[in-house]
Amino acid sequence: MISLDQVQLLEQKVESAVERITQLNAENDALRSKCAELTNALSVKSEQFSSFQADQNKIEEGILNALDRLNTVENTVLESASGDSVAQDSDDSNVTENSSNDETVSNESNDYNNYN
Repeated sequence: MISLDQVQLLEQKVESAVERITQLNAENDALRSKCAELTNALSVKSEQFSSFQADQNKIEEGILNALDRLNTVENTVLESASGDSVAQDSDDSNVTENSSNDETVSNESNDYNNYN
């Protein structure tokens, strides 16, 4: 037969098991809550990352467009400077020719004045 001590020991073990199950359920609930919280945080961070990545791509596009425009302006300025340089060289040679002609005329005038 079963003695009273055996029944009390069994009752203690059942109580201990019920307490442990209650603790584990509470811990399980806490872990599930923490898991849900972390999952939400991960979702928010993933959205932020995607947004930052999209912004980064837009920034890079803007910088590349600005650099392209600067290159275009630089090329235009250089082409304009080349054209001006050719025109300036042409003007300089005209000025040099005119100076030579002026000196010749001046020298001829001086010669004429010296003879008279």
